[in-house]
Amino acid sequence: MALRVAVLGASGYGGAGLIERLRSHPDVTLAALASRQFLGQPIDAAWPHVAGLVPLRFVDSDDAIAAADLVFCATPHGATAPLVEAARTAGKRVVDLSADFRLDADTYATWYGPHPHPERIGEAVYGLPELHRSELPGATIVASPGCNATAATLALAPLAAAGLLGDVPVVTIVTGASGAGRATDLGLHYPELNENARPYKVAGTHRHTGEIEVALGRVAAQGKDGRSRGPSERVRIAFNPVLVPMNRGILATAVACPQGVSLNDRDLLERYRDFFDGDPCIVVQADLPQTKAVAGSDRAVVSVRWDERSDAIVAMCAIDNLGKGAAGQAVQGMNLALGVKETTGLRMEGQWP
Repeated sequence: MALRVAVLGASGYGGAGLIERLRSHPDVTLAALASRQFLGQPIDAAWPHVAGLVPLRFVDSDDAIAAADLVFCATPHGATAPLVEAARTAGKRVVDLSADFRLDADTYATWYGPHPHPERIGEAVYGLPELHRSELPGATIVASPGCNATAATLALAPLAAAGLLGDVPVVTIVTGASGAGRATDLGLHYPELNENARPYKVAGTHRHTGEIEVALGRVAAQGKDGRSRGPSERVRIAFNPVLVPMNRGILATAVACPQGVSLNDRDLLERYRDFFDGDPCIVVQADLPQTKAVAGSDRAVVSVRWDERSDAIVAMCAIDNLGKGAAGQAVQGMNLALGVKETTGLRMEGQWP
């Protein structure tokens, strides 16, 4: 019998991506969709593109949790922790797309405020498969990473493992408007967004900064997937996101300046290919990444260059913020937690043009 799954926050963009992947997943049955905004209405009230394909109406969170064996939470940080608590109290497994279980309680408090349910944090496994694959099987709470954190961490993780981050890597991310969610906002109004590029939450104020630093600190100390055990190292980055007028996609460009090394493109690409060997959702290529190549996809495209003039490493990663940055990665984490083939239900090709 297929595992019954529910999606909370199913009328948001992350929820739509989950519906699209889960409805055809051979190992699960999409049992319930929760939305306060569309409560009682059929799915096509929120998502016309799946009209007639998913015969469900939106219900409240309590009913959705009761109907499922596993619950996806595509809901805001702070509001999600109580939903996770309710699901776990009812014996249901959880994949959480919010920030509520990605960090320890102290780090969470620094970036988000006091944690609503710190007693559950120890159950959670950070759901970046490329770095935590061995920890995910059997997980009862999968804390799926943020989209910006995914792109930045994948760009820099091979350097962190090799001790090549330098003092403070600088990460610039350009991101599409869907990363801000579906709610209305003046900065996302078409006349404000179109033909515009706007930095936001720069100079250490973006909440994903802490998440990236924790993830890279673990890799720096332990290697990929904890191959060498040890406490996390202290890593600091300068993280600066920029909103650009595209629907979906993230391109992270990271500059690291390690001291006393002389490298070249071939050596760096070889290091990256070795690091991501066996990761089905990572493509390491010599060509520079572009967001169009991963639009609609659950893969990441990574590349790296040596800047001989400035003795710097330039690492890049392109993802779809709603795919590998949200719904696709959440389904990938679920697959690993359940012990099914990692790429089941995922979208491996992008959409072109």
